[in-house]
Amino acid sequence: MSYIIIEAIGGAECAIIVTDENGSNLIFDTKEEAEIEATDCQDCIIVEI
Repeated sequence: MSYIIIEAIGGAECAIIVTDENGSNLIFDTKEEAEIEATDCQDCIIVEI
């Protein structure tokens, strides 16, 4: 499985997928990796894809 992080500051209508400095979606191989990155987010959801 893969995981992405959705940051929802301002509510669902403002939700975005967290990206790297080049604008590419960050995709994680494990939930643990995503959880580590999510500590830098304010209001996020980890989604299994």
